[in-house]
Amino acid sequence: MKVIFLDLDGVLVLKKDEEAETFDHDCCMRLREILTQTQCKLVLSSTWRLFPPDVHRMFCMLKPYQITLQDFLGKTPLRDRREEEIEAFLKKHPEIEQYIVLDDSKAAFGEKFSDHLVLTYATTGITQQIMQMCVEKLNRIK
Repeated sequence: MKVIFLDLDGVLVLKKDEEAETFDHDCCMRLREILTQTQCKLVLSSTWRLFPPDVHRMFCMLKPYQITLQDFLGKTPLRDRREEEIEAFLKKHPEIEQYIVLDDSKAAFGEKFSDHLVLTYATTGITQQIMQMCVEKLNRIK
């Protein structure tokens, strides 16, 4: 199984000047394309997972892109650091063979995740280049 550990802020939800944070159309389309090309599942690692109204909003915003609950394997548990949350999830799911961490913060991760981390910028999210990198990493033969 292939998985994307998905952060939302800075990945799909962009910070642009004074505007309210919104889900970016192009970033959502690129996430849909990654799912199509890799047949992967999503694991919500964003802090949004801690707040049911935010999770509901996320599903409402992703629905037009045909990204639904069925595309998600679950969410990471709450720990002190995001890398600990991902490690705990991976331990409970040995069926995961390939994974990437799609996030806009390198500070939350140590060297263990360096080969798996795909960094975005808070103002651009999933660009065409990042989309290609995600597909290549997930489709790489172990």
